[in-house]
Amino acid sequence: MKYSELNKKNISEEELSKKLMMYIIGIAAIVVVTVLAFSVFAPKIGYLFGLVSKHRNEEGYKPTGKIPPPVFTEIHKSVKVSDIQLTGYARAGLTVILYVNGPEIGRTVAGADNMFTFSNIKLNDGKNTLFAKAVDNKGSESEKTEFFYITYDKNPPKIEDLSPEDGDTVRNLDKRINVTGRTNEKAKVTINGMMAVQKPDNSFEFLLGVDEGEVKMKIEAVDEAGNKTEKEITVKYEKKSI
Repeated sequence: MKYSELNKKNISEEELSKKLMMYIIGIAAIVVVTVLAFSVFAPKIGYLFGLVSKHRNEEGYKPTGKIPPPVFTEIHKSVKVSDIQLTGYARAGLTVILYVNGPEIGRTVAGADNMFTFSNIKLNDGKNTLFAKAVDNKGSESEKTEFFYITYDKNPPKIEDLSPEDGDTVRNLDKRINVTGRTNEKAKVTINGMMAVQKPDNSFEFLLGVDEGEVKMKIEAVDEAGNKTEKEITVKYEKKSI
């Protein structure tokens, strides 16, 4: 190959490299200008489109928080009346729905103070299952509250196996009478106003300090529902001679 032909080939490659570099620079400049244009002018362009959009007067989507379930205040596990009242808290304006033993039994609206009340709730004999949920004016519902249980117990506890019995005579050296007995259900037992020792099997025991002669005792048992049974007995205490 002649020198002149080789020189022409080298010049041609240099020109090609320069053209390629200019092409790359041109593309980069276009990209930079496009990005700047979108960041600077796009909001204004979007605003202009928004002015002529048919949706311009529609309210935009506003995410709302999840509806909180209602919260009840103190609930007694056992009651001695069939009609009860329940109170609690929920977001103001929400409708609170109460369910008893399955079906819905009532609705009420939480006031501006966030409080709600259900009155005259009818219970069945024995154990009742209750829960509630809240609903807003668009029909959205909260999760259910936890299930809670109320036992309607109208029967007073029984005091059984009482010792000593009415009319008994007790003799010992320490001027004490050991009073024992049992209730047919869990109950608080007092002897002359003082708490007796209770055991898991519902039996009870109490050491009553006495003087010689006639001793009157008042045994009282109150179950978890508040039902009360009273029994009064009279015994005679004699100090045993040595």
